Amino acid sequence: MDQNKIDRAMEMVGQMGCEKTREIIRLLDAGEEVHPCDKLSIDECRQMLAELKEVMSVYGDECCPIPTVQ
Repeated sequence: MDQNKIDRAMEMVGQMGCEKTREIIRLLDAGEEVHPCDKLSIDECRQMLAELKEVMSVYGDECCPIPTVQ
């Protein structure tokens, strides 16, 4: 695993804002491939997802809840 690649991908996602980050988390949880995860290995993508969830847990669901499919 290349932690530098994961860090760069995390930075890209973070720059997209809270709502987009939550959307990316939801899509990755659903097994979809999304940018910037398309530049990572499967293991790196899983690591990025875990790190995104950890970071976003600090904000709680009230800030910008993870969108659900209706």
